[in-house]
Amino acid sequence: MKKWSIALACTVGLLIQGAPPAQAASDITPSYEVKFNVDVDAFPNQTALINAFDATHDEDVKVYYFDTPDQQFKKKGYIHRLRVYDSDKKTNITYKKVFPGIPVEDAIAEADEKGFTNDMSNYKFENDRKDGVDSFSISRKETFKKNNHLSFDSIDVGYAIQLFKDEAPKKVREWDDETWYLNTFTASIPYGPALANTYVGEYKGVEADLEIWSYKGETIAEISTKVDQKQQADDIEQSWLQGLTEADWLNEEQISKTSFVMDR
Repeated sequence: MKKWSIALACTVGLLIQGAPPAQAASDITPSYEVKFNVDVDAFPNQTALINAFDATHDEDVKVYYFDTPDQQFKKKGYIHRLRVYDSDKKTNITYKKVFPGIPVEDAIAEADEKGFTNDMSNYKFENDRKDGVDSFSISRKETFKKNNHLSFDSIDVGYAIQLFKDEAPKKVREWDDETWYLNTFTASIPYGPALANTYVGEYKGVEADLEIWSYKGETIAEISTKVDQKQQADDIEQSWLQGLTEADWLNEEQISKTSFVMDR
């Protein structure tokens, strides 16, 4: 009996020693953005739409996306966005990595493997909520003073592409393969611009951003808000969905602003 106990103990010890270590929980804690597309046709005019959300005008922005004609970047979850403001606000470019169809926890685990941590203040980690779907994204924004190459009326496409290449963070360039990334950018073209009229308002007691985007004769409107806690996001999502549905203001097509421009 004593020999059996010793043998069993040794076997258990070997199993424990050979077992892979448990994966540590990620320290990445995303914030939340709740979004809904509003049906612009539910209102007699744009003024009525704006007033419905007690909104005031903020900015007018021209928005471009950059990708190849067959959208190689988008297929791999890369979004590259250029915003040029009508005001004296600085121009900015955004690098965004999205994970469509991947559970948030799996996407965060992938970000962990790539060396991202919660204390990287120059990156934004976000749980996007739209159309009842949660998705994880990583984004980084770079801002620049206005110049003759990037203006509200027109942009120098070659200059913009080179700017994206020069400023691309190492973690973005090397996510898949740096050579592929840079070559793909060289072959990129602009999508847009869409005209985005932005407003600050409120809905159901929550501060809300209202954006009205126009592109190729079509218009979409989106309300959104950002919060830090999951329960806050859950409550707002439920409240807004109920309110928009009861008012018959909810757009049946809950597409992203990126798709509105790039897939048109």
